[in-house]
Amino acid sequence: MPNRAQRRAMMRNQTEKNKALIADYTKQQRIAGLIQNGITQKDLEDEYEKGRQAGFKQAAEPIIKCCYAGIILALHDEFGFGENRAYRAIKAVDEKIIWALNHSELCDEVLEKTGLELMLDEPFDRVQKKEK
Repeated sequence: MPNRAQRRAMMRNQTEKNKALIADYTKQQRIAGLIQNGITQKDLEDEYEKGRQAGFKQAAEPIIKCCYAGIILALHDEFGFGENRAYRAIKAVDEKIIWALNHSELCDEVLEKTGLELMLDEPFDRVQKKEK
């Protein structure tokens, strides 16, 4: 009978072999294995969508809150907006966002009305004046 250290080594070896076997499975083989256990493709798709929605909700709220706070602080620091004017401004921003069909529509309207182009893929100069 192997001693304790040998048994542990055998268990570690077995676990590593199992991990290697699982890693060698294709996506289709793993899905087939799940289906054999009573999990359907629809179940997988539903759970994926739930996770995606939960992740979006968890990420979106802090980002939007941060953007709104940045707008209010910029209005206060740059233009001296107090509570009432900042409130009216952020409510107007909120209304524009809610009623826009998509972000492209808002960005196009900003460019058309102000000549400012929003380039969020740029790391530093995200808002640029459009050359005339």
